[in-house]
Amino acid sequence: MIGEPFSIETPSAGKIHGVRWGNPNAPAVLALHGWLDNVATFAPLSPFLADLQIFAIDLPGHGFSEHRPPGVRYHLLDYVPAALESADALKLGDFILMGHSLGGAISGLLTAAMPDRIRALVLLEALGPLSEPEDKVAIRLSDSLHAYQSAYARTPTVYPELKALIKMRADVGKMTETSAQLLIERNTYRIRDGYQWRSDSRLRLPSPFYFSEAQVLEYLKAINVPTVIILGEDGLLLQRDTLAARLAALPEADVHRFRGAHHLHMDNPRPVAEAINKFISTIA
Repeated sequence: MIGEPFSIETPSAGKIHGVRWGNPNAPAVLALHGWLDNVATFAPLSPFLADLQIFAIDLPGHGFSEHRPPGVRYHLLDYVPAALESADALKLGDFILMGHSLGGAISGLLTAAMPDRIRALVLLEALGPLSEPEDKVAIRLSDSLHAYQSAYARTPTVYPELKALIKMRADVGKMTETSAQLLIERNTYRIRDGYQWRSDSRLRLPSPFYFSEAQVLEYLKAINVPTVIILGEDGLLLQRDTLAARLAALPEADVHRFRGAHHLHMDNPRPVAEAINKFISTIA
C-alpha cells in the first residue's frame, strides 16, 4: 500500500495511525473507513484522486490504531469526537470529509454538528447510521450488556494462514479477493502458529443503542454543505426502504450509481474517483 504513514495523539482515542496520499498542497480530505475495515480501503481510490491530499485514519480499535481501554465500548457517537480530534491533530482547519459505510455515518454526524469545519461531504455507500424502532431499545441494551459480560473471557482465535481469511472477507463483503487482501493484511498480525486479528474483538459486540429513523432524518436535514453520494448498484443502500426518505431529507446532494457492491470504491475505483473529482471541482 503506497502512501506516507503517520501517527497522531488524540485526547479521547489515544494514538491514531493513518496513511497520507496525494498532493501536499491540495485541498485536505479526512477519510474514514467502514466497520472492521481500515485505511487500506482507500488505497485503490487514491491514485485517481491525485489532486487531493487524503489523510485516511484507522478508527479506534481498527487497523494500527489504539484499542479503547477495558470497560470502554465502541459506540458510533464516540467515533465522532475521535474524528474531529484527528483533524485537529493534523492541523486541518476546514476540510473535505469522506466516509465509507460506518465512516460515512460518522462523517454525516460530524458535518451536522460542526458544519463550519466541513467544506464538503463525500459519502461512499453511506447515508446516515443504522436505525431501529424505539420499542427495541430495551432488548438492544440487554443484548449488549450480556455480550460484554463474556467479552474479556474469550481466547483470541489463531488462523493458520491468511488465504482463508481473505476468501472469507471477500465472500462476506461481496468484493474481490484483491481488495479483501488489502484490508486483511492491515487488520492481522503474524504470531508463531499463524495469524490473529489486529482489530479489537469488541468491535463485533452489539451496540447498546441505535438511533430511531426520525432522529436520523433530523441529522440529515442539518447537513448544509455540498454533498456527493456514491451508491453501488449491488450495494447495501439501494436495498433499504429508508433510502428515498433519507435522500429527500438532505437539503442538497449529488447522487451517483456505479457498478459494484458495498466496496465499489475498491473494486471499481476509477468512475467513483471521476465523480468525486468532478464534484470537488464545483466547490473549489
